[in-house]
Amino acid sequence: MNSEAGAGESRDAAGGASRRDSALDARYHRSVVAGAVLALAAVPLMGAKNKGERPPADTVRVHVLNVGQGDATIIEGPRDDKGDRKIMIHDAGESSMQGNEAQHVVEPYLRNHTDDGKPGRAILDVDYLIPSHYHKDHMGSTRGKEPTGIFYLWEALNIRVGKVLDTGIDYDASGQGDMTYRTWVKENKVDREKLEFDQLKRDRQIDMGEDVWVEVLSVGAEVEGRGRVVADRYINSTSQNDFSIALVIHYKKFDFYIAGDLSGYLHESWGAWYHSIESASYPHLRRTEAYRVNHHGSQWSSNYPFMQRLRPLASVISCGKGHHHPNEYTVQRILGFEDYWTGRPLGSDIYQTKNDDGFVLPEPHPHTLKTQTVANGHIVIESDGLTGFTITMAGREPIEYPLHPDEAFTDVPWSVTKARKGDREEYEKFYDREDAETGGVIAPRGDDPEGGGD
Repeated sequence: MNSEAGAGESRDAAGGASRRDSALDARYHRSVVAGAVLALAAVPLMGAKNKGERPPADTVRVHVLNVGQGDATIIEGPRDDKGDRKIMIHDAGESSMQGNEAQHVVEPYLRNHTDDGKPGRAILDVDYLIPSHYHKDHMGSTRGKEPTGIFYLWEALNIRVGKVLDTGIDYDASGQGDMTYRTWVKENKVDREKLEFDQLKRDRQIDMGEDVWVEVLSVGAEVEGRGRVVADRYINSTSQNDFSIALVIHYKKFDFYIAGDLSGYLHESWGAWYHSIESASYPHLRRTEAYRVNHHGSQWSSNYPFMQRLRPLASVISCGKGHHHPNEYTVQRILGFEDYWTGRPLGSDIYQTKNDDGFVLPEPHPHTLKTQTVANGHIVIESDGLTGFTITMAGREPIEYPLHPDEAFTDVPWSVTKARKGDREEYEKFYDREDAETGGVIAPRGDDPEGGGD
């Protein structure tokens, strides 16, 4: 594995590119922005597949499913010598309409559209089931005689779940989801494990196949090197969103970020406090190709410095009706962020599963030319890890994107290496509820149905 011990010479403390990279970035950026509006008509990068044809063996696929106001993402690793692919399900929630999307959307999709066996196969193998946090729109519920979400997938006779990985939260935070999950684990004797930071060790919890590394950035409001960033005395009033699991799926040179409902601003809403876990992980962030947008595009997600560090080329939002997601300010931040060093326009195209009551920019962003597209269905991201990646939506040709001009990230960032040695001096202050209550910072307080909410 390549070490990043000397990465401080070529990358800034937040994981972004340094001035030394600017010339290369500028040439790359011009080519991307010039074709931003024309991208919808681009030729598929890895070739269009005929109906029934299996995707190439050396590809990773991310399926962001249309489950309304909820989240359900399926990640497929590359095919091994036996023809099998590792399958990870990151969230499988129910919509705000209390449907059973796990049964009616996720299970049929696994059966007919993933490549871990013949379409329509009787038994579905799910290697990893990961609830990002314990809200119904991400994990479902145990209501009545019909469990939904991950509870349905666990009990279904024709689904085999290999391992359940979670936040390790075993106390009552704001809301009842953790109590529901904890009770279910106990009653069903679920062999669950708290997700660990180090997924490069020999006995790592997650193995998604050759050349795939799952980097863990935060879990249970903990960030590697600085521990839990929310004080214990505030746990009972902290939103479950803050405990969301943040992962980056690395496949060769392709990188995909997903983190449930993490927030990027300190605020209080609907009786719960939200902290900027996005900010707490700043030093560990490196730029990615694709970003599954935090918290359905809530006004409290995807803060501006976070976007400048992550710098995705494509951002995917899962949203539905009920909370006015995505929020206008968040859409503008994602479409219009600039390079941290030079101020030149970058931005990210947005693709979202649907739009019921959220904001949609009807034309390309005036500063970056990035566009927002409503799929009205599932969204598939596919990459061979070397030549680029595609975004595919029903009824449209795949949209082609290049990869960032970076070498593959095969080891932890230098900030993690330093933290493991006990050097934490470069961490910036993390503001919490105490800072707001003592007047140290100003934090919004009050219900926020317009693009906020759970």
